[in-house]
Amino acid sequence: MQSQKKYYIQFITVCIGALIFSYGLSQIPNRYFSTNHFWIPTIFFALSTLGVNALLTKGDKQSKEFVFKTLAMSMARLLVCMIFVFVYSLINKPQALAFTCHFMIQYLIFTVFEISFLLKYIKQAN
Repeated sequence: MQSQKKYYIQFITVCIGALIFSYGLSQIPNRYFSTNHFWIPTIFFALSTLGVNALLTKGDKQSKEFVFKTLAMSMARLLVCMIFVFVYSLINKPQALAFTCHFMIQYLIFTVFEISFLLKYIKQAN
């Protein structure tokens, strides 16, 4: 219970930090970061990170199945991310480059958080 509470505190901190960072970048007046939709990637990755971690933390941690589930979830998440950015770029072409830059930065932030969480999770099992 204590580790779950700690996870959610860290998760909320990462979400708020990523949102503030993305907002700060959106205030830079250039074509790579200036967008009004800087908050969409944060919500997307917050929801996907919660979903992926909920699916991965259910079940046995030490089986080979856990490794395959982790790899499959990472690949599925990457595919969904690419589709999401593609659809956004079709809908809003003028801000597509800035949105993609924000999206990739958020992807890196949340991926580092998720991997660090999974490493701690596996270490607790051993």
